[in-house]
Amino acid sequence: YIDHNNPEYILILSGDHIYKMDYAKMLAFHKERCAAATIAVLEVPMEEASRFGIMNTKENDRVYEFEEKPQNPKSNLASMGIYIFTWSRLREALIEDSKIHPDSDFGKHIIPRMLEEGQSMYAYRFKGYWKDVGTIESYWQANMELIKMLPEFNLYEGFWKIYTNSDHQPPQYTAAGARVSTSIVSEGSEIYGEVYNSVLGPEV
Repeated sequence: YIDHNNPEYILILSGDHIYKMDYAKMLAFHKERCAAATIAVLEVPMEEASRFGIMNTKENDRVYEFEEKPQNPKSNLASMGIYIFTWSRLREALIEDSKIHPDSDFGKHIIPRMLEEGQSMYAYRFKGYWKDVGTIESYWQANMELIKMLPEFNLYEGFWKIYTNSDHQPPQYTAAGARVSTSIVSEGSEIYGEVYNSVLGPEV
């Protein structure tokens, strides 16, 4: 599919993260540096860095080393799992690596391979809310953060709205005597009891 479209650049995203990012700015960063790959990174507390894939960089943010969950991290630039590749470079790396690893992986194989070859790879520093919701616990925590009075990740910003597919359910119904407090309630829900500190999906 990608070969058929033959793009100049390719953006690769993870499906279990919550954040807002203007990818055009990251692409401009990539183009300015004529990079083979650009990896979005987030500065994390040094004591938590061992939980992440860490990008070690030079002063100009060029990556010279990638460490997967290092015991003694050299930096706190954690990979966000967001990549921009120059497609011709990535294509070549994928073809060559597939001869060695049938299960080519970006963190384990592709990025280390490109670094070993001396290809230009840069860290793009992201400042803002980002949450990995790959576990039930982290997914629950992210939902609870949404119901704060001033959530760090604001669904209601007028200047950068989040749109989604809608099933066009009937409006939520709140019965006489029902109480709802500090909650997000989706359309199609019917409330007959009491709802506190909760996020309810459609038709609950």
